[in-house]
Amino acid sequence: MKKIFPFIILVLLLISNCKNDKVKETTISPKIEDESVEIEHVVKDDTAEKIKTFLTDTYLKNDLEILQEINRKFQYHEVDLNHDDQNEIFVRFMSPYFCGTGGCTFLLLDSNMNMITQFSVTRAPIFVEQTDKNGWSILLVKDSGVFKELVYENGSYPNNPSVLPKAPYDAPSGHALILFDENYSNEKTITY
Repeated sequence: MKKIFPFIILVLLLISNCKNDKVKETTISPKIEDESVEIEHVVKDDTAEKIKTFLTDTYLKNDLEILQEINRKFQYHEVDLNHDDQNEIFVRFMSPYFCGTGGCTFLLLDSNMNMITQFSVTRAPIFVEQTDKNGWSILLVKDSGVFKELVYENGSYPNNPSVLPKAPYDAPSGHALILFDENYSNEKTITY
């Protein structure tokens, strides 16, 4: 018994000593470099003024009296969707008068301020793909958690993404132009 007792004490000391050893955990995080590309959007005063005139004299002519100041603002982005060297103009409304639970109203105008499409219940961002159908760029928007493909047909894009089927892919291409996204584009808010 005398020989076993020192052995038991030694084992207990070793076990207790092992429990008190503190293991220093080190987490190594890889350095992630931000490779996002910011698209510079230049606000042209003459284009902004043309949009203001279109909104006040044509599109919102009957609504102006009831529009509160908070609702009189928009953003826009110019992009050539049909490769005719003339930019089309997306107009984004972001106020309660133009927005609901499903999204907001967006307009697509030609360079002469003629309406191409009035989008309802649409959420930013809008992705402009480099792929064309019917001579116009394919647009992608997210609706109810899935992407919807908007294809130009018969003089317009579909105006309500919520009724379209899911796009045949789960994400925009890496080459898509991103409009109205605070991380990738820089549209200025304009009041009228």
